[in-house]
This record gives sequence, structure tokens and C-alpha cells, in this order.
Amino acid sequence: MNRPHVIIHPSDMSQSDWVRCILPFMQFMGASPYQIAPSITHITCTNKSVLKQTRAVIIQRPTASGRMETALAYAALKKECGFKLITDFDDLIWDLSPIIQSYAKGINNYDNVIMTRLDRVLPAFDTIVCATQYLADRMKNDFGIDAIVMPNGVSRSLFGLNDRTTPFIGKPKVMYAGNLGHYTDGNVGDFEGPWVPWLHKAIESGAIDFYCFGEPPFLKDLKNQYTSIPYTSIMEFPSTAANIHPDFYIAPLADNNFNRAKSDLKLKEAAALGAVFIGSDFDKSPYSYAPTEQLIKNTDSPDVLDEKFRTLCNPDSFMKAIHWQKQSMEEQHWLYEDPEFQKKFISTHT
Repeated sequence: MNRPHVIIHPSDMSQSDWVRCILPFMQFMGASPYQIAPSITHITCTNKSVLKQTRAVIIQRPTASGRMETALAYAALKKECGFKLITDFDDLIWDLSPIIQSYAKGINNYDNVIMTRLDRVLPAFDTIVCATQYLADRMKNDFGIDAIVMPNGVSRSLFGLNDRTTPFIGKPKVMYAGNLGHYTDGNVGDFEGPWVPWLHKAIESGAIDFYCFGEPPFLKDLKNQYTSIPYTSIMEFPSTAANIHPDFYIAPLADNNFNRAKSDLKLKEAAALGAVFIGSDFDKSPYSYAPTEQLIKNTDSPDVLDEKFRTLCNPDSFMKAIHWQKQSMEEQHWLYEDPEFQKKFISTHT
């Protein structure tokens, strides 16, 4: 019996929900060899006739309020109705750094609360999917559960896939499109190391045109000297970024376990935008496989960062980085539209 339906329970409709499940599944709404009909909902389906036509139920971040109960409700029905119950993780939501944990919305003893919930709910799932190998390893080491790795991808249709064939001319456009939420007063968060002093000097001297989604508190004294882009929806973000035509795409990360579990999504976005990626390198950084010319250690000085940046501004070095990113996109099947990506996604999520 063909089961075309896949029920997706997103967490909060934030970027991770779209990147991990919603956008990839949208590829199957048109002509497709996989015959998938995804439904996105926050309402638990208890209609057994519908569930008997359902291939899989996917619940993202199953520890959130009410979501564990939803998972357990489906678990009680899956044997009778014959669907797979799947959960998907894109972040390390336990063992958090103090900076990230401070945003745990007032939950006291956050890590213990989350691990208790995970101990209870994870055995209910037939398949656990993780965005990175580090996250899957932590799932095995901390909970004794095997997880499947499905890397993040990017959308050709949303980004437009800028196939860059020439280096930039004039002043380079540098973009940051990461999360500005993981900060506390007096702490630069993921911009630890040489990033802030380098940005200050580069912006003040007029060496770069800097574009940033939101307003970093550590650049408040330079408010009128760079372009702050209003936050937008995940569907509008790719075209908003692409319309600026950035030459460089930076991805600073602090050295902590939360960031070790992160995916290399920003590198993939850079490749899709036709911008040269520059990111943080540390033990088990998601970007460690990138060429060393494009990586910055948090122990590097601003001068080291500036020297690497200037080298990448050289036309030959710039295009070498662009070509490596494009080749990686093709060889590692980063695009949602890539048949190999779709094949792996279906095998892990249904």
C-alpha cells in the first residue's frame, strides 16, 4: 500500500524548521518520483484512517512544551497504524554553554530538565535524525541511541545560485547573516577573538562595506557606518541577501560544544550567494574542512585576520576560493534540488 502522507510538526517555524524539513519537503510538492504529500501542522492527528495512509510523522525538537506529549500520543498509535515516528535535531539542546543557557527562558537547571525529557521521549521514536556527526555522536554517548546524519542543504531556487565567474571590483562587500541572539551584556558571543577589532578597523577606515542582519551591540558606536538589514522571513532571506551581492560572507563562532554541534550551513549559503566564505576554526568546528586560507582561529590576532582577508581579496585567491566552494556544492550534493540530496533526505525522513 502506497502511503503518500508525511505529517510534519515544526518546532516554532524558525529557520531550523524550514531548513531541516519544510523547504526540503517542498521539493516533492510538484512532479517527483517519490510521491510525497507533506502536511505541516501543530495539531496532533488522531484520525486512524488518515494515519494508516501516512508514511511518517516528524516531530522537531520534541522536548518543547507540549511536544513530548504529542510524540508519546503518536507513539501509542504507530504500531496499529503502521507509520514511522521520526524526530530531527539541528542543535545541541543540552550541555549548553553559559551564554546560550542564559536564553533558556527562565528554566532553572535547564540541562537536567532537558536531559530528563530526552531520556523519556527519545525511545518513542523509530528514527532520530541529526544535522551533524558531532550531534549524532553526542546522542550515542549521552543517551545510548543511534542517530542518522542528514546534513543541511540550501535551495537553488531561493538563492538564485549566483554562478560567479569574475572577482569583485572596488570596495568589497562583507556580510554577516548569523544569529545575534546569543549574547549577554559585555560579551561578544560568537565574535570572540579577532573579529570585533578587525571589523571596527575595517569599517572605520572604509576598507569594507559591511552588511549585517540586525544591529550588533558591539558595533553601536559605528551605527551609521555600516548597513543594518531588517530581519526578514526565512523565505525572503535568500533573495534579500542575494540582492546585495556580497563578496565575502563571514561566520564567526565561539569555541563551545553548542557550536561544535552546528552544521556548515553558512558555508553553503556563501557558496550559493557566490561570496567567499571566512569562518572560525577550532577543534571540531563545523568549518574545519574548509581551506586554511578561509579559516580564522579565535587565538589569531586582528592582523592575522586582516592579512588573510587581504590575500583573499587578490583576484586569483578570490576566484580559487569561489571555485572550491562551487566544486564542494556539486560533489557533496548541497542543493535541495540535487537528486542525490533528495534521495538521502527521503531515506532518512520517511
